[in-house]
Parts: sequence; C-alpha cells; structure tokens
Amino acid sequence: MTRSPAVRVPERHRVPAHLARRFHQVCLGITAEVTERAGLTPVEFAVITALEDAPGIDQGSLAARLGIDAVSAHHLVHRLAAADYIERQVSPKDRRARALRLTARGQALRDRLRADGRASQERILAPLAQKERKLFIEMLTRLVEAHEAYARPGNGRRRPPRTASPITPPNRPIVTD
Repeated sequence: MTRSPAVRVPERHRVPAHLARRFHQVCLGITAEVTERAGLTPVEFAVITALEDAPGIDQGSLAARLGIDAVSAHHLVHRLAAADYIERQVSPKDRRARALRLTARGQALRDRLRADGRASQERILAPLAQKERKLFIEMLTRLVEAHEAYARPGNGRRRPPRTASPITPPNRPIVTD
C-alpha cells in the first residue's frame, strides 16, 4: 500500500466527532487489510469474533453486541452461514430464535486470522507509547459506555423530517442550481 504524505488535522477540526469519524476510517482500513484476504469485511470478521466469544448467542443479541441493526445482522448471518462459517440452530431458550455458532470452518478461519487481527490492532495504536495505548483504550471505553444511548444503529444518519427551515421562508420553494 502506498502512503500519502501526512496531513495535519486543522485545529478547528480537532473535535471529537470529526476525529472519531477519521479514526474509524483508519481502523476500518487497517482491519480490512487483514479481512479482505479472507474474503470478509471487517464487520463480518466482527461477527465471527463475537460468536467465538459468545457461542449460542441469538441474532438480536449479536446485533446489539456489535451495535448494528437487526436487518444488517440478518444479512451478515445469512452470508456467513451460506459460506459455512456459522450455523443457526433453534434456540433451546426460545424456539422462535436461532442460536448462532461458528462451524469448524468458521473456527479455523478465526484461528488463522487471529494473529494478523491482533497485529492490525497494534498497528492502529502504534503511534502511541505503550502506556498511552492502555489509557487511550480505557478512555474510549469510558466514552462509549457513558454515551451508550447514542451508540445505536442509524443514530445521526437518518435525516430529520423536512420542515420549514429558519433559512427558507415557509411556502417558498427551495431553489438549487
């Protein structure tokens, strides 16, 4: 991969929302370098990792754990099941739900990508000293947990209903060129 020259973040853009979005781009890009070799997206790999951590979890709980909507979880589960990485079985707790588990093929994939996955996380944090890395993760965790009500699928991405704006007088069409 070719690296572009370092771009300094302008002072006025050094705010949490902008930096978090840019950091997310960095995380996805570095993680994708590992997952794409296996034909997975970073979120598909997250599903596999979550199922290793919580075998038997149902699809709704998986969606909540990953911070994605139920429809996206359904599509991810369907694709990973079709690739024989995960299996769905009727849940012993609720016959309407499906318990999800890694197949032997899914576990082998997880095992094969484990070291590269860890290395990618280390690469993300490489600009920080070891002591700073731990503090950074603790602070990110604290922020995410404190603002959990906002960390829901689709939050901030859906446009609010169209109403008269304070900029556009009521009953006048918006003209764009």
